[in-house]
Amino acid sequence: MTETPSSPALLSETEWPKTLASACQAVISAKSRAVLCLIGRPGSGKSTLGKDIRKKGLPGIPPSRIAVIDDGVLSVPLLGIFNRRIKHRSNERDELAPFHPHLRGKELLVYVSSRPERRLSACDIVVLVRCDEDERLRRLKERNEDGERRFQKSATEPDIISIPATRSFEFHSR
Repeated sequence: MTETPSSPALLSETEWPKTLASACQAVISAKSRAVLCLIGRPGSGKSTLGKDIRKKGLPGIPPSRIAVIDDGVLSVPLLGIFNRRIKHRSNERDELAPFHPHLRGKELLVYVSSRPERRLSACDIVVLVRCDEDERLRRLKERNEDGERRFQKSATEPDIISIPATRSFEFHSR
């Protein structure tokens, strides 16, 4: 059953890892790999949340069983010391096929994108990441020369879940 885009459950600031892990583990038990999409406007905190999941894992899902693709880039551990970056940017629906050879042993695939429906027809779980607009503007200005323009452009884009998912959540980053 796919939830309606208007009914995402709110992930609490303290309990989000447990809640997300529980949803992911339910999918993994049914089909061996869960696809989790982190979506939201530029500067909302998607990449930061993805990096946190990649480095710390989730309760019951260690980092070694998680792959994170952010902006068409997958970091793969190399010799246990370095990370090799596999890049394959695309706006075509390819179900992330170029990354599949590098996902052996991964139970959770986290795809970070403001528009995941460009590459995926659906996902198991989607998290709409939001933050205060003043904070989002600050983040964009801090990391991009054209941060103000990016903010203005994205301010008119809909901030909605646009990819079919079995479970949907909303998360407010700080």
